[in-house]
Amino acid sequence: MVGALRDQDGTVVAGAAVTAVDANGGVLARDRSAADGTFALAAPSRPAAVLVNADDAEPLRIAVPPGDARLAGIVRRHRSADLIPSVADVAALPAGDLSAVGAVLPYRVAFPGMISDRWLSRGRGVTTVEGLPFYRRGDGGDTTSLLPARAFGALDVRGALQAPWYGDRGGGGIVDARVFDRSDAARVTNDGFALALGRDPVVLAATSWDADGARRLLAARASGALGPVNTAVVALLGDAPGAHYAGAGAELRAATRTFDVGARFGVTSDVADGALRDDGSVADAVFDVSGRGPNALALRARWRAERGTFGNVAAEHQDAAVVLGTTRGNVARVTAAVALAHGDEYNYEAGSRSAFAVLPSLALDAPLGTNWTLHLGSGSSTLGTPGFGIARAALGEASIAYADRRRLRAEVVAYTEGDNGPTALNRGFAASLGWEIAPRLSLRAWALRDADRFYQTTSPPYPGGRTSTVAIANRFDRDVVWLTWDAPTRIDVLLRGGALEGNVRVPLGARYALSLGSYRRRDATSALSFGLVAR
Repeated sequence: MVGALRDQDGTVVAGAAVTAVDANGGVLARDRSAADGTFALAAPSRPAAVLVNADDAEPLRIAVPPGDARLAGIVRRHRSADLIPSVADVAALPAGDLSAVGAVLPYRVAFPGMISDRWLSRGRGVTTVEGLPFYRRGDGGDTTSLLPARAFGALDVRGALQAPWYGDRGGGGIVDARVFDRSDAARVTNDGFALALGRDPVVLAATSWDADGARRLLAARASGALGPVNTAVVALLGDAPGAHYAGAGAELRAATRTFDVGARFGVTSDVADGALRDDGSVADAVFDVSGRGPNALALRARWRAERGTFGNVAAEHQDAAVVLGTTRGNVARVTAAVALAHGDEYNYEAGSRSAFAVLPSLALDAPLGTNWTLHLGSGSSTLGTPGFGIARAALGEASIAYADRRRLRAEVVAYTEGDNGPTALNRGFAASLGWEIAPRLSLRAWALRDADRFYQTTSPPYPGGRTSTVAIANRFDRDVVWLTWDAPTRIDVLLRGGALEGNVRVPLGARYALSLGSYRRRDATSALSFGLVAR
């Protein structure tokens, strides 16, 4: 007897315990679902039912019908299991631009133009689209303010300790907007539309009408196999108020008996219109080799070149490194990485600055009893500060988390970071909560209390006088509360930044739904969104 498991968002359920039982509850066969969600049971007699138990999910009982039909099960995961918005969550959020959705991510400080993990690296986090980086080195602009609302369907989120693997700006965390991973094939509302056509290749067109103007995106992706090598190619072209951007990238994957090998290439361009010239371009390449198994080594070689012009000043920056890392242990897990990095900054007026650095990252995750977990981490990163070959930051963090593996998850984290580009100190603490109040009612919340202190050296008041250092302190306190009723009619209520937002999605059959939401625009004014979505 064979079958397959998916969760309520359509994601495969791997590692679930699958048990075949007879009419009296006796066990006839056992299996665990594979990486693709499939399972197979060999029983001496026909079972009456199949029981499914997956982590962070409700138990499932599937009645076995007569005949040889393939079994299919929908596993309902607890919404408190993961604070990162799923594909269904992103589709249901009332505001759909990247900065608004990024502000829901735990401990993320988001503005139009930047998303940073706990305001680390002085707000210089990484935001990409399908892995393609868009950076204007002059004013720090990125894709956060370029993409139309609803142009992406999922987020790939990585923390600050992953910085050695990415490089410049990685110390502020990494958020990748996945354009083609989406639950809605079409969405037409009063504030924009998004339409995805085809499966492989797939083409996406999206437009949003914002207070500062229209944003447009046209993107395409195709994948296939060239012998033993799996390939994927993505290209996108877009307009934002006062800016035009384009990018293309390719990814290759292959496997041997002992290693997985991969490569990725990308090039992007972002040009801002206006009296003051402001543009940037990025080219990057990454090569990966990793062993298989939980204790395997991974090796990466990465290179990135950025060019930018801001006014009359043109500059180039290169970031390159060789990174080695591994994860060890089955109970207490130690994750380590070290990057041998080189940075080069060339300003056409000020000349060149080069630097080398060793960027380590170390994390320990250990159980403290049945439901408690201790996390300790430290790492170094580069900041992407104009004028520096390598501007470094050092992060230390500690957290304690509780999870009952059913309906409750909570965490408290404290952290401190110092950097030299320019000299600054950032300290704070944060807490998060995920609670499934009832099987269809969940509460997710997090809070951040952060103190960012910047030290500036001033000139002496008279020739030969003493210089002085002035400390400028800023606080970034953030609170997010998110309540979800996930029934055939889904209701989301969101409180963030002191404003109340909400969205209601009413199904119209299996493929269509009506959507009505209230949210805050980029300019902090209130807006309504209503329209039709199709799966």
